[in-house]
Amino acid sequence: MTHRMQGKIIIISGGAGGIGSAIARRMADEGGTIVVSDINIEGAQALAKVLGNDSSAVHFDAYDQASIEAMVQFAVDRYGRLDVLVNNVADTSLTYVDKTILDTDVATFDRSIAANLRSVFIATKVALPHLLANGGGAIVNISSAAALFGDSWLVSYSVAKAGILSLTRNTAVQYGKQGIRCNSISPGFIAHGKAREMMADTMKSVLDVSHVTRNGAPEDVAALATFLASEEAMFMSGENVICDGGHAMAAASWRTGELKLV
Repeated sequence: MTHRMQGKIIIISGGAGGIGSAIARRMADEGGTIVVSDINIEGAQALAKVLGNDSSAVHFDAYDQASIEAMVQFAVDRYGRLDVLVNNVADTSLTYVDKTILDTDVATFDRSIAANLRSVFIATKVALPHLLANGGGAIVNISSAAALFGDSWLVSYSVAKAGILSLTRNTAVQYGKQGIRCNSISPGFIAHGKAREMMADTMKSVLDVSHVTRNGAPEDVAALATFLASEEAMFMSGENVICDGGHAMAAASWRTGELKLV
């Protein structure tokens, strides 16, 4: 294990579980001090304790602007600076009501945009002055492969995650000359924890149309996020990196019926 995050102060929103906790563990393993922010404060505190490196936890509510502002201020007050922001938060609780355009009500759309895009904008806006004051830094946004194509459901989630790609490019262009690098990751289907057992059939279907030999894991995204946040990726900014087992590159053949998603 390298030490690419040695001495870095890192905020990870939605960091208590899934992809967020994997990123936290990987960055801590590489020397980073992590501020684990999550609405599940007990889970965040438990993880911070395990991470070591003087890592800490703070309550974070993606729907509450004051909570997002407090997350960033907590990190700066405690550690004196900020080096990396990982915008990982997502609200997937709307899955069963976020469907097609006609079948999705406006309240659901607004709520999804608020959690999955507006919160990322606010966190970026609040963190930028501190990153700039520190001479620059890195922002890694977690988008989704859902942002890349049209689909038969999850219209609100897809639109929100597509907005993250635009926000990433705007951040990179507007603040690159001031030392800010901003990149995004679009993960494909990443199951973790008990979901891997509950969604065994889905995982098999995904693997059948994948171009690698296994399903994706949170650690795959964590490795990529750590690279993008590190000095090794100094010549990358405004990019979206797809981490989906090759699904996106086969999109055209899905449409022609050569591959079928179940």
